[in-house]
Amino acid sequence: MKILFVVARVLLGVLFVFSGLVKLNDPSGFSIKLDEYFDVFSQAWGAIGFFHFLKSISLGMSMGFCALEVILGLAILLGWNFKITLPVTGGLILFFTFLTFYSAYYHKVTDCGCFGDFLKLKPWHSFYKDLALMAIFLVLWKFKNYNRPFFSIPFGNRTMILLSSLTLTFGMYCYYFLPVWDFLPYKEGNDIQKIMTHIPEGQRATDSFDILWVMQKGNDSVKVKTAQYADYAAKGWQYKNRINQLVIEGYKSPIHDFSIYNPITSVDMKSTFLESKGYQLVAVIPYVEKANNQVLKDINALFSIVKKEYGDIKVEKQSDVSQAFAFYALTASSMQSFQSKQKELGLLSMDFYLSDQKMLLTMARYNPTIYLFHGAMIEKKWSGLWLPDLEEISEILQKEQNKIRS
Repeated sequence: MKILFVVARVLLGVLFVFSGLVKLNDPSGFSIKLDEYFDVFSQAWGAIGFFHFLKSISLGMSMGFCALEVILGLAILLGWNFKITLPVTGGLILFFTFLTFYSAYYHKVTDCGCFGDFLKLKPWHSFYKDLALMAIFLVLWKFKNYNRPFFSIPFGNRTMILLSSLTLTFGMYCYYFLPVWDFLPYKEGNDIQKIMTHIPEGQRATDSFDILWVMQKGNDSVKVKTAQYADYAAKGWQYKNRINQLVIEGYKSPIHDFSIYNPITSVDMKSTFLESKGYQLVAVIPYVEKANNQVLKDINALFSIVKKEYGDIKVEKQSDVSQAFAFYALTASSMQSFQSKQKELGLLSMDFYLSDQKMLLTMARYNPTIYLFHGAMIEKKWSGLWLPDLEEISEILQKEQNKIRS
């Protein structure tokens, strides 16, 4: 039984550390997932004010949950204070089991975010994973008397304080300065146009449906396929409704909501952006009103410096220019919000364009995030707190030009 205990301890500890780390690597991503749950719960159970409050602190909750998962995994591996560690671990597993069951049964949130963007699990698979974790936990609980801590109590306490501090520091770093491991579709080196148009071998481009016809005669109703429709109609059954039954789900690109609109002219800029041959410096600012004013000023200054060095080609005319710079500030905020910020802070070098909110939140794990594109290829991205200077951008362009010449 001692061997079974050790196996359960290692399995649960390693899974908790791994799962927590991949989420803590992107705390903004998990907070978005929590917001989805809060929206669903507010619709199902009411108490809109309460869930609105939870949404306002979802980033802190994300950081807390993910860090706690890592810390508990480390504590289990070290055998530290099982009187506290095991009950908290069991509670956390129950909490996530409820979330994954709710997602699977009601089909409300189709990805629980258990492993962040590193690994996408279908709802029922996530639920089964949590059931397996619960089974491992129960083994650990039943044979907890076999536990022998690696360290003495005083040294173990100091070790856990240090590890907890490092865990929280890692999460804070990943929030302010972007994920250490980038699993997002908008990562450096990705050509977003190719991602949007690529269909993997063996996948369908569209969903495949069977049509079911709901027929009624008197108080009776029946669902029939198209081949049976005429026979039932001849027997007096009347058409009542039509149901499209999904048979094979088509491939859904990880980038399927890309959009850019000029709020002044109402021109769709998507094709212009994706078909560009030149360089594009993009400030992704999901919420202008929530962005730090000094960071916005710094971005405006960066745009101004790059414009003076390389020139400013108007985006509407930029798609056929091979060596030029275009500048975008993308936001989901209202026109009134960004015009107000422009006037208040003097953001004269920033032209704002409207984009899909979910797309922007995927692109900008910190509000704002800066991207350097060459055409539709992502060359580099930076947190708004760690902006590049002209020299760094020039070095990237020079390396790119050297690659082209060679």
